[in-house]
Amino acid sequence: LCQEWEAIDYPDIDIRYTALIKLTNTICEQCQHYARRTAHKLLNDKSSTDLNCTQSLDVPKKLCILVNDIEYVKQKLLSSLPCLLNFSSVIDNMIEHYDSPDFQQTKVTLERLISTAEHKMNNVIKLIFECASTLFYVSLKDKISKYYEDEKHNKVDPMNDMNQHIDQEILRKLYAGLEKVQYSRVACAIRLKALQCLRELLPLQESPDFYERVLQSFGHLALYFERVCREEQHIPGPSCEEITTFRRTLQQFALSTEQLQLIYFREITQTPSPHECSTDNGIIIFHTAYEIVNDLITIYVQILSCRDLPRMDYFGASDPYVILELLPSTLYPKRPKEHKTITIKRTLDPEFNQLFQWYRLPVNIVHTPGAVLRLSVWDEDIVKEDAFIGEYFVPLTNIEFLKNRASMRDVPVSEVRLRRQNKHAQPKVYELIRNRAKFDQEAALFLKQR
Repeated sequence: LCQEWEAIDYPDIDIRYTALIKLTNTICEQCQHYARRTAHKLLNDKSSTDLNCTQSLDVPKKLCILVNDIEYVKQKLLSSLPCLLNFSSVIDNMIEHYDSPDFQQTKVTLERLISTAEHKMNNVIKLIFECASTLFYVSLKDKISKYYEDEKHNKVDPMNDMNQHIDQEILRKLYAGLEKVQYSRVACAIRLKALQCLRELLPLQESPDFYERVLQSFGHLALYFERVCREEQHIPGPSCEEITTFRRTLQQFALSTEQLQLIYFREITQTPSPHECSTDNGIIIFHTAYEIVNDLITIYVQILSCRDLPRMDYFGASDPYVILELLPSTLYPKRPKEHKTITIKRTLDPEFNQLFQWYRLPVNIVHTPGAVLRLSVWDEDIVKEDAFIGEYFVPLTNIEFLKNRASMRDVPVSEVRLRRQNKHAQPKVYELIRNRAKFDQEAALFLKQR
């Protein structure tokens, strides 16, 4: 085609210019049409969706041939088209003949046509690699299920067995048919499928030690991803974000129940919190402060009153009292005592004026994000269980230092609205704690409280 193009003796430069545009456009359209047709066949060919059904390696071999064909068209034709059709010479002649630089834009337009066609063909190659990885999905799934079982029994380096399966049993079958760059791409696609399997099959009710082991062995797979992303920039490899997200998931699963509770309380003490109901539950008024004595902390809380509490009784009143808790309790060497105010009968605006203290607490507690003072208001009921009215969490990092105050009376008064937790909008970390409730007493206690 290109030899004939050079051999044709066009009557004038205008006809050659027009022919160049039409020829380039036709070639690019044909390439895009080929890409669309190939993609349609791949998406609708049900016979090649499962290698276990075909019991043959012909399917991946055909995919390799297809990739080679497309890559050949891209490199030998599309990428070389400006040189083969001598774009510069034709455009320069037009600029010189008409003394106008506007024709330079034609070259840009033609190159954009080529780029679009290459992009379409790249998408088909990507689709082929996805198909190739899907062919091995069942074997990957079985291998990863076995990997997780091995991790549960604490076997030595079980991820290595899975990596060998990918490299020797899967990629080696494709290696002979693909060039290095293409092989790297399909390797990325298959390892991405492995990452997908790891996410989908991850057990949700295991101990933190299990997830710690998975996190460590996951490094073998992640190192490959990171190396490809760093060294082979031209390869459309896996997204580092996907790897980071899965690693972050494992890191969170590997946290202790205490650490998960700290995250939970840190999230729900956001202002405004997306996890609370918007109902009017009244107001609680209190002072809170701490002082340091002999390198230990004493926390003081004075519950002054509540206002505008909702009617909880049949007669249109409430019998309110306040419970004070330091959470999570596992932060402390000894579980802190739970304090409780007196009950004020038949009122919606109780006056308490009671002072409570916790002595000899660790100094770092007031610098720990997620450590909170929980103030919960309840309605006492003689016949039934006491009814929950509302709560408020005070981050210990926000508590006033008593050093520069003469007494608790000088500490600013806090007047805040009581909240009720929205059970349908719990922080994500709540699910992690709930999954542990069967074998973790602290998690079970947390769920009971929440």
